[in-house]
Amino acid sequence: MAVDEERSRKRRKVDGSTSATSISFKSADQIHRLLQSSQGSSPQVVAAIERFKHFLYQISEDQNIASQTGQLKVLKEYCDLQSSASHEEVDFPDLLSIWYSASQSNDEAVLSAVPSVLTQFFRTISSQLEFREFGLSLCHSLLKRDQLRIFDKGLSLPRSKQQIITPCLQLLTEIISFDGGALASNVFGRRDYLYRRLDGLLSQLPSESTDTPTPTPTSGVHKAALEFLLASLKYLDSESKTELITHGRTLYSAVRSLPSGSADVITKALDTLERSVLADESLAKQIKRRCFNSGFLAALAKLYDYPVESSSAGDGGDHSTSVREALQRLLLQVCTTTKGVLVPQTGWYPPGTNPESLQKDDSMIDLGLDSPFYFDDFTEKVPVKNGTLAIFIQTLKPESDVLQANLIISIFAAAPELVADYTSKKQKLVVPPGDDPLWRGQFAFLFSVVKQPVPPNCGWPGKTPSTPPPLSIVIESILPKPLDRSTLTKCLQTKDDIIMISATRVLTVALEKLDSALKIFDTAPSDTTLWAQAATRLMNLFIERIPPLQDLVTALQSLDKDNEQVRTTVLECMATYHKILPSTTVASKFDIGPTLSKTLQSLESDSLEQERRDVLQEQMTHLVQIADASLATKWFHRTSSEPTSLVVQLLQYCAQWPDTAVTKQSLPVVQAVLCGKGILSSTMAAFQALLFSLTPSKKWQPEIEMYQFLDNCITRTMQRPVKYLDRLEQMQQLLSDTTDLSLIACCIAEQWSFVLKKEDKSARKNIVGWVARLFSALEAAGQNWRVLNHLREEMERQAEGMEKAKAAFVKAFEKQQKKTVTLPPLVPTDSGETPEAAELGLNDKTLSADHAATNTQYQETESDMDMDKTFAAPAPIPTSLSGLDRWTKPDFESEIKSGRLASLLRCLISPDTEIRLQVFHTLQTVMHAVEQSTFPEKTQLYLLLGEVYETLRLHSISLSVSHSQTHTHTDPSTTLSSASSSLQPARPPPSIIAELAIQTLPVLADPSSPFYRKTNKFLLRAPSWPTSSILPYWLSLTFLTEPDSDDTDVGGQNAQALEIDRLLDLLANSLRTDSDMDLFRRAHVFARLFAYFLAPVCSKQARKKILRVVHIATTIPGASDTLITRAGVREWLAIARNLRDHSGHGAALFGKVDAEISLLVDVLAKEVERSCDAEAIARWESQRSVFKAGDATGMAGGEKKDG
Repeated sequence: MAVDEERSRKRRKVDGSTSATSISFKSADQIHRLLQSSQGSSPQVVAAIERFKHFLYQISEDQNIASQTGQLKVLKEYCDLQSSASHEEVDFPDLLSIWYSASQSNDEAVLSAVPSVLTQFFRTISSQLEFREFGLSLCHSLLKRDQLRIFDKGLSLPRSKQQIITPCLQLLTEIISFDGGALASNVFGRRDYLYRRLDGLLSQLPSESTDTPTPTPTSGVHKAALEFLLASLKYLDSESKTELITHGRTLYSAVRSLPSGSADVITKALDTLERSVLADESLAKQIKRRCFNSGFLAALAKLYDYPVESSSAGDGGDHSTSVREALQRLLLQVCTTTKGVLVPQTGWYPPGTNPESLQKDDSMIDLGLDSPFYFDDFTEKVPVKNGTLAIFIQTLKPESDVLQANLIISIFAAAPELVADYTSKKQKLVVPPGDDPLWRGQFAFLFSVVKQPVPPNCGWPGKTPSTPPPLSIVIESILPKPLDRSTLTKCLQTKDDIIMISATRVLTVALEKLDSALKIFDTAPSDTTLWAQAATRLMNLFIERIPPLQDLVTALQSLDKDNEQVRTTVLECMATYHKILPSTTVASKFDIGPTLSKTLQSLESDSLEQERRDVLQEQMTHLVQIADASLATKWFHRTSSEPTSLVVQLLQYCAQWPDTAVTKQSLPVVQAVLCGKGILSSTMAAFQALLFSLTPSKKWQPEIEMYQFLDNCITRTMQRPVKYLDRLEQMQQLLSDTTDLSLIACCIAEQWSFVLKKEDKSARKNIVGWVARLFSALEAAGQNWRVLNHLREEMERQAEGMEKAKAAFVKAFEKQQKKTVTLPPLVPTDSGETPEAAELGLNDKTLSADHAATNTQYQETESDMDMDKTFAAPAPIPTSLSGLDRWTKPDFESEIKSGRLASLLRCLISPDTEIRLQVFHTLQTVMHAVEQSTFPEKTQLYLLLGEVYETLRLHSISLSVSHSQTHTHTDPSTTLSSASSSLQPARPPPSIIAELAIQTLPVLADPSSPFYRKTNKFLLRAPSWPTSSILPYWLSLTFLTEPDSDDTDVGGQNAQALEIDRLLDLLANSLRTDSDMDLFRRAHVFARLFAYFLAPVCSKQARKKILRVVHIATTIPGASDTLITRAGVREWLAIARNLRDHSGHGAALFGKVDAEISLLVDVLAKEVERSCDAEAIARWESQRSVFKAGDATGMAGGEKKDG
């Protein structure tokens, strides 16, 4: 070994001396004689070959074009001389004979020199087109049996013979690459000789082939073998490449040894894998997946640890990051695209599940999510389609490398199914929470996992399926197991700012992701209750994993005063708790008011830096949201250290800073608080009037005494609203004006006497100015101006004997009356609704001049409006009893909520006689089940179902008797017997029977309903319902009697309007057939509705519902004729079209025609004309004197006009 190395060093010394001199040949014979005369000793042969090699090298490197052309001409002549005459002969016989002789004599020096000079020859002629034919011929010669044996012998030498193995591999690389891989298939066809040892050569790591302890980046054998493999991948056809990939461990051995190579070699290898394997469309996907298996990917991932020093040692730092970047690019392509190993998956639905095949069997009891077909036990093992990726990502270390973390996140984005599998195998953090880079890395990675969006339709292709995904998989994607309650609690209890910020931010993002998932659950198909049950269970699972709100409160209270950044994130998290999980915060007794008050006081400082002001304003956004949602907020409480209560402080800030984002968010909250407690009227722009009165002007600035007076009035009105309401009603009766007025005006008049006693004249003047501004603004808002004037006169009389105070009072009001009051516009919420509509649930409230502009949005023409889309049709009648005929131990509370019992009752009015008969008998089964159930309101429910049953039975008997008496003369007793056996005539019963029962169901299930008392009174009237008296009874009870509810404001409506809305819904759903229309006619329903439509108390919502009833009637054959002849619908529509809004709709719309209602009336009038029998109506009109007189008057007027 030592002798060989010494000879090698001596040869390199001779080579160096030879190469120092420029070598040139003048003719091909000169080259031929050089190689022929060196057939003696080995040193002479090697020297001659080296001389020829240097000549070739000079040609390729010569910058002198003339000189290079001359040398190429000589070389071409030599090639022509050495060209074979037949296929049996070989090219370059001079060199190949030397190579063969050296092989026979084991002359290692020559065995190394010949392939080396041939390699240089191919490199020299590769860019010269005239050498192409000879080059191809030479390649064929080198691939003949004799030369293949020499290759095989050289490649089979021990690993220590690098000087022979390396040139052989380099020569093979040049052969397979020559002319764009023209002979690549020929080379691979000799794989028994040429590829047999490649696996072993690649598995030889560079560090193992040298005596030095450190890796050698330029290891000859390994680098040459790798380059030969890469050239093979580049130029082989798909069939040969497939065999190379699937044969043995060649590729794996190459990748496993890459970390010991140089940066340029690694980058080239990665680029070849991307271009020649991954991007090769001719390769089957199965072969690519077999190539990039989990072991192969894990071996590639070791390149993430490639040292920067080794990558830049020999390249001047050009490749310092290229290895990691190339690796990241390759792995992203392999793992996140379908051209790699990624298999199409179904997101949160594991393989083997089919959420569309919802099993329904009449013999099965509906167990919801507890049904056997709904499998949800994936806490330990999660089946996935992308098994290769699932195994691979377990080998990565995202906590210590950002690139690896980004790779896993990208894989999760492409295959959401892998999240649950990953976290089920890594359920704990690598290190506990602390000031540790590993902990920060793993937490950042998990935070990125939580930030991943919810897959559309939960990952199922197409539409949302019928069955929700397994919740054990869903929860892992929202909040993974490593982020359990104990871990997050520890993070919140630490004093480290970074850890606390991390914990609160991940909780906030997880809550928002939960909200996104629940929205998908809410929009899922409504034909099953599984999604609703899954939403509840998912929320419970999430609550079990997160710390309670009290832990956040404790963390907030433990913060230092100056730690604003952490406080902001904690407040944001608390606000998200209140928004998304109100059920977990409802029991909290923590009052955020003091914190909000301190923040407001800090913002009022003029010396506050802008950066700190921005932080405090961001905190204010969260504080207001928490205060609005929390039941523990003490809006009207005032501490000894604060001049006013919280609601007045917030109102003061909004008036002082009207253009800030905090103000825009706070105004709806303050308005909801003041209107909700009855302090301000919720039906008019009272809040805008109050806000206007507090806005500073050039001559008036609000002072603290004024705000204290306002605070006092607000608190008193909130504590004793009945007192001021009684006083307002007395004044309304006295002045004969029932227009509404905010109760705070009454309180201000009452407390005015105490203002007069103030010694501070400046404060008294400031308060007087505000009262004058408020009264003027309330009057502009359309509130009761007569009562306001009465209160003003009363306050003026209280100032008798105090001339200066009275003069100031009178002057302030006179001055204010000379000004035109323009109320500020409402601040829209994110949904585009006004604050009152958003916060209080009010409907059709026009509160300012801005609302008058809403009429302009109805620019639709009559031809564009589709009444079927504008007005919802009555609920459809089920066409079969599938799922409605099995009532074994039902939960009636859920049956009522899900609508299943309602669907059964609606089948009673089905046009199919068979269905009605089946339902009639099923109803008896349900009644028996109600008796045996534990439903709290089972007595009322049994009474309801029994009365429906009895009503239908009597109705069937009466129709059967009538039918029999009309067509036959049989005995009535016989008719009764036959009727009770059939019980169902061919004609369905009136729809009002079923729809009234359906509307009663939720009322009986909720004793707190405002309709509970009237409903029970109706059920106790009689054991059955006379069909002819149902409609007159409810019309009279609704329109002519007072409501039973004591609450004057239920859901944003007074109790009377609420009952009328409910009746209108019942009427719309009960109008289906001509029989129903006949009942409506006999009960004078339309006369009652038309009269109420024109009443000033009728809201816009009620008017639209009345128009809906008329529209439904026009769809029934013959109903339009009835409306014209019996209800005067055409005349009523003419009046309704030009109906003007009254003061109850707001001052801005007072006296104006509602454009939307007018358009609906016009379209409805055309529907009536189109659906009626024009000829019959014309005959009817000709028989009525009123129409004749009208026609005569019209003709006379026309003649007079013509004259």
